Amino acid sequence: MVVSVYAVSHDPLILYTPIGGARPLSTIAAIGRRLAKRRATLLLSPNWTLERPAVVARMGRDLIWYRERFPLHELLFFCNTEEERRLVTMAGGTAIVSNHNLMVSEEMFRPLPEVRVAFDAVYNGRISHTKRHYLALDIERLVHITFSIGEIPPAGARAFIRRLQAQSPLHHIANAIADGMTTKLPAPEVNRVYNQAAVGLCLSAEEGAMYSSMEYLMAGLPIVSTPSLGGRDVYFDPDFCTIVEPDPTAVRRAVERLRDRAIPREEIRGRTLEKVRAHRAELMDYLSALLRRKGSSAPPFETWPFSGTEGLTRWAPVRDQALHIAALPVA
Repeated sequence: MVVSVYAVSHDPLILYTPIGGARPLSTIAAIGRRLAKRRATLLLSPNWTLERPAVVARMGRDLIWYRERFPLHELLFFCNTEEERRLVTMAGGTAIVSNHNLMVSEEMFRPLPEVRVAFDAVYNGRISHTKRHYLALDIERLVHITFSIGEIPPAGARAFIRRLQAQSPLHHIANAIADGMTTKLPAPEVNRVYNQAAVGLCLSAEEGAMYSSMEYLMAGLPIVSTPSLGGRDVYFDPDFCTIVEPDPTAVRRAVERLRDRAIPREEIRGRTLEKVRAHRAELMDYLSALLRRKGSSAPPFETWPFSGTEGLTRWAPVRDQALHIAALPVA
């Protein structure tokens, strides 16, 4: 099993890790077995919406199982929405609202004044039916950032790429293509593509809080979104974020309206960062109190302890992650 784990603190051991799927604690159980003899606090960040009562109810039963087997561990849920927090709390979990889009790096994603706008919109959406790419295909000039994580079989993913390529000569896939498949685009190149577009698109009906929605805002892009579950709208501002029905014509018209308004990118970025920094300060206060509660003499967090999505998503087999954690220094 491959998991992502980020050490917020070595002593006391505090780990930040994403959860998801039909059994959100399955990866946590795998980590827990490797750390069973060590006191640890796990900060659990949903990468898919927990606004699914049946999933959360089953997770509540898994929480009881986990606590019985790993009494040295404390699980804290960092929920993307208030409704997620409510559901998790009702199921017996300890939860706060802390949207995972706080983790997006404003240093990585930013306006690039020297880059010329060439597209009406950009859609950063993996190859998945959930991303509903078809809703964007009426847009005149569109650039895609897309990559497969295996949700669709390779033959289907290649067919998807061919359909995008054939859609319009004014549409473009930013990723390189090898053997009919797109390759992953490095974050600096993703930011450059954002800067070539006038508007960012968010078209899924549900997912997590959608990192790319915050990346758009950090890069100064206004957003056209469909209604959704997952929490991506937490940092939306009605002055530059429009939510429309999941209809290709409605999406195109909203893109054109925002494109024509030409809202200064620094204004979008600045207003977003005001909200983000306030919520980060609240989270640092929470983490500082957590350190004190765990008996740490370390000073409170005065600077943001997370290094952005690139640093937070160190994916590796559970065994390798456990060996890495075991090697962390302990006072």
